Amino acid sequence: MSLFAIMPPVEFEQQYPQLHTEVCEKLGLGFVPNIFRCMALVNEPLALSSWQMVKQNLCAGNLPRMVKELLFSFVAYKRRCQYCYIAHHALAIHHGFSEGHVKALFDDIESAEPPILGAVLKFADLATEPHFVDPDSAYKDMQALGLSQSETVEVLGMVSCALYMVNIADGLGLPVDERFITVINQE
Repeated sequence: MSLFAIMPPVEFEQQYPQLHTEVCEKLGLGFVPNIFRCMALVNEPLALSSWQMVKQNLCAGNLPRMVKELLFSFVAYKRRCQYCYIAHHALAIHHGFSEGHVKALFDDIESAEPPILGAVLKFADLATEPHFVDPDSAYKDMQALGLSQSETVEVLGMVSCALYMVNIADGLGLPVDERFITVINQE
């Protein structure tokens, strides 16, 4: 149960038609998740700024979307945020990963294929710790596997976005959207 009220989907669509359309299109599942509907109801500026950050870091850039979804899900997994873990696990599946592949990666990032995926997840693993130790070697590992400096900073931005949203979701005490669970169960 949410600690705060969540705006009903129809009310959100009526009150924020342009934002509704954009979130549905950018996330690709045809609905606005609880996190944005809750924030819109209790703190509209936070909802709008949070969406802009998610849109810029998750939905734009050079890195493949499914890698970013997996990265977001991994950060949530590490931080034990059930809401974001399930949401971005479902979005990773929607964008091309299989359920088995996601679980295998999280259980053993050392054997990730392609290797660049393992390097990105190792970076996220380091970045979720209270003290980010030796980011230089993590950047070098990603660059040695072909990521540009710009793309390595894009990974950093994605991890930072995920950490921010994990804190918001946990702080709001949100229930997981049933539609995310449906995506995972259909896999």
